[in-house]
Amino acid sequence: MSIHSWSRSAYSYHHNTTSPAALSESFQAFPVTVDLTNNSGSDLFPDTCNIQSVEFDFVTKQDVTTVTMYIARDSSGSSAATPGATSGATATITAGAGSTASAVFGVDTDYHFDPSVNNSTSGTVYVMAKVDDATSNPTANIRVNWRG
Repeated sequence: MSIHSWSRSAYSYHHNTTSPAALSESFQAFPVTVDLTNNSGSDLFPDTCNIQSVEFDFVTKQDVTTVTMYIARDSSGSSAATPGATSGATATITAGAGSTASAVFGVDTDYHFDPSVNNSTSGTVYVMAKVDDATSNPTANIRVNWRG
């Protein structure tokens, strides 16, 4: 057993206008990677890191009260990289000003890119997410915070 000391921390990003844009009542794959156009502070998702947390920054929330998510290695969502497998974890959304809101998931799990997983991409992790009420087409910016 060895202990790894991480040398930096950063985040990768999914912008609310990038496909898929609106969250639905079924799990969808939101690719999270570097997005210098919409967020100059974002960074390429590393192939080896410790995932610290996932933030949902709702731009339009409307009637949504909960968001459920898990992190997958692949765009089909079949290779879960976080505890809870493909059932995910659920958080209550904290209302912000107007129609904005947020939810944060503590993760703290090691991640290693596995090229043998179908539909996986180096530099990208997939946040599989759904909401309890999608009638108003809720959208969110998603940040995955990591140490690498």
